Amino acid sequence: MKHLPLALAVVPALLLSPSSLAGDLFVDVNATAGASDGSSWSNAFQGPLGLKDALAAAVTGDRIFVAQGTYLPSSTGTRTQSFGLKDGVELYGGCVGTEAEPEDRPAIGSAPTILSADLNGNDASGIITDNSYHVIRGFSVSASAVVDGFVVRGGFANAGGSNNDRGAGILCTNGSSPTIRSCSFEDNRCNFGGGAGYINGASPTFTDCQFIDNLGGSFGGAFDMATASGVRFDRCTFTGNRANRAGALEIFASSGIVVTNCVFRDNVATGSGGGGALWLGSGGSAQVVNCTIVGNRGQTTTVGGLLNQGTSVTLRNSILWGNEGSNGATNANNQLVGASAQYCLVQGGVSGTGNVSADPEFVDQAAGDLRVLGSSPAIDAGSNAAVPGTVTLDAAGGERFQDLLLVADSGAGTAPVVDLGAFELQTELGEEVACTPQPNSTGSPSVLAANGSPFLNDNLVRLDVTGLPTGQFAYFVLSDATGNASVGSGTLCLGPPIVRLYASLLNTGAAGSGSFVVDLTALPQGTVIAAGETWNFQLWHRDQGATSNFSNALGLTWE
Repeated sequence: MKHLPLALAVVPALLLSPSSLAGDLFVDVNATAGASDGSSWSNAFQGPLGLKDALAAAVTGDRIFVAQGTYLPSSTGTRTQSFGLKDGVELYGGCVGTEAEPEDRPAIGSAPTILSADLNGNDASGIITDNSYHVIRGFSVSASAVVDGFVVRGGFANAGGSNNDRGAGILCTNGSSPTIRSCSFEDNRCNFGGGAGYINGASPTFTDCQFIDNLGGSFGGAFDMATASGVRFDRCTFTGNRANRAGALEIFASSGIVVTNCVFRDNVATGSGGGGALWLGSGGSAQVVNCTIVGNRGQTTTVGGLLNQGTSVTLRNSILWGNEGSNGATNANNQLVGASAQYCLVQGGVSGTGNVSADPEFVDQAAGDLRVLGSSPAIDAGSNAAVPGTVTLDAAGGERFQDLLLVADSGAGTAPVVDLGAFELQTELGEEVACTPQPNSTGSPSVLAANGSPFLNDNLVRLDVTGLPTGQFAYFVLSDATGNASVGSGTLCLGPPIVRLYASLLNTGAAGSGSFVVDLTALPQGTVIAAGETWNFQLWHRDQGATSNFSNALGLTWE
């Protein structure tokens, strides 16, 4: 048998670097069979420590799929234990135990995967003093460390030293920039700052996340950041968070912070120096763009919305409404202090280009539905240039730039002009939906149809007509209601309100057919077409006996 030279024999071993062994690992807290080595769902790491075991085994390039259930960072009751992120390792929660790809998971929230600091299982009894200080730790990891689809709950950072009094949900330090997506941080609390998270000298990103009922001690009910840079919050919701200063988000001496498409609601600053939703100060820079800041409160201060004390703030395309000071007032100073606004809707009114102060007309503010109605002054009223180039979606995941038909653009930029606030009114034209045909009472009925796509662009609809008497004029009527009312000798398939478009079609051909282009911009000022509405079209004409007739109706639905 021939032997390879020693130098050649070791080459294959050198090629088997840890990254070459990367793959997928699987975790299922409820699994009871299999090898518990994470190699497949049938051999998933088992028990409440399954995720901890998977992280210990993971190498750069691994993806860890985690089934629904509750996972702990330790079984020993050691409060310094947490889930430590690894560079190049992606965590995917919300699984049901069959997934091979992240997109195979059901809707986020339907299979909750909980990362809990409740080491002894006694939170329900009101005992939290034995919980982990931090649920997640991110030290010196890059954006390749991903956390996607988890509930982060119960961190209690109440001790001094080693940052154990801050960042109960997630602690990001030492230049970390993890990617956090579709996670919900709930009921975390700390003494110093950042109930949901503390960011120091780091630049994580948070997308499609929720921060609910976190307590931040002195600074930042949800987040406290200090000397951070490049932190981004996009499409996030901050609800019910509390701290002495900054009910939800504190930005201290940090630069390049970007907060877009975010909703701040029902957050409270309990001390005299804070803003109910946001506090910014001590230098640095931040952008707050297309945010909805509503119903936050300063318990002992006048500023329920945004308070700036020394940061360069770009506040654009946002709605500040119903934020209260300590006396219950909701005037301009209760909404915003220390920052100039442009293209914003601010209750009580503030000076600045493009600012408005009229009622934003939320769908249901009391129920927390902060989308706006089609008649809102926020529609098409923002500045396109203020929207960061990376932003294409709104807070609900809809297209960020939509043009509401018939509403004059009051903002800046080429149509479609962005709406104010976190939500864009979705006005994309959709498929046609047939209205129940209603026959005419005389002669052969005229037929109204839409061959192929009737939408030539956002404003023009082409409809095809047959059965018109030769030499007769016609015009369209349309409505967003149906009625089947008799009009003269014809039957009208529409209910009030009726809108008439007087542009006419003269049939000069013997076949009695033709195409009619309806220009929706010709509708009366104030007519609103919103997503989900169906508008029904009929054609009016007179026969040779000067009798009024109406065609069958055709419904077109805007999605």
